[in-house]
Amino acid sequence: MNYLPLQGLQPELNAQCWLILFEGQIVLNGENPEANFLWYCLKRFEPAIKQVPIVTGYLHGKSVGIVELSSLTIEADTVSVRALLSVSDSTVYSFLSHALQILTSRREHAFCGCCGQHTGEKEGEWAMVCLNCGHHAYPRISPCVIVLVTRGDEMLLVQHHRHGKASTMHTLVAGFVEPGESAEEAVHREVLEETGLKLSNLHYCFSQSWPFSHSLMMGFHAEYKSGELVLEDEELCFAGWFHRDNPPELPLEFTIARKLVDIFI
Repeated sequence: MNYLPLQGLQPELNAQCWLILFEGQIVLNGENPEANFLWYCLKRFEPAIKQVPIVTGYLHGKSVGIVELSSLTIEADTVSVRALLSVSDSTVYSFLSHALQILTSRREHAFCGCCGQHTGEKEGEWAMVCLNCGHHAYPRISPCVIVLVTRGDEMLLVQHHRHGKASTMHTLVAGFVEPGESAEEAVHREVLEETGLKLSNLHYCFSQSWPFSHSLMMGFHAEYKSGELVLEDEELCFAGWFHRDNPPELPLEFTIARKLVDIFI
């Protein structure tokens, strides 16, 4: 059974199980071996709940929600969102992505961006509405592109400074879509800016919601057309061509980068 997201706030709906976060980490339930990232009672956490818990949808037929803590009131292990996603199936991934982006939106839109006053929840939508001027703020979704560039049996892989010098993981060129730009134009621009290469035969493959923190990743394949590798030093620390039969360490299987590579290899 898949995750069924709610299309907006339903205040009368109570959750049967909860995803609980503390300092950006997921609090694990050692008493629930089947789904140790879910809790069935919030009573023991009530003194530390930051804001009203949010019911987001149905997971495996049970209503499920998300809540954030200001302190951890019990002894429990925690795990990063990325670590949990790496061992989750597509159903759990859909829930985590949806719930985390709703929580991020509540945090970012607690105050009105127009007049600075407090906002409140709007029933039936995921919008936060200013209690003073009525401005509606919906969850922000940032469009991004990511592309696997191929040259015959070779693929272009890169390493980012943000992953650290000790990382051996290789990934794909990616970036945000600029205002007034199409996704295809963004792919050509990002690849040219970051590697100095021009592309041909660009085609869209699929997308993935990416909750770090509110992106929609649009995945492409493209073929090398011309140019020599010239790195954009602020973003990349390495770029190179790898044969499809001998890839280096790749991103985790749940990521759109890995899925784009897996189609090729």
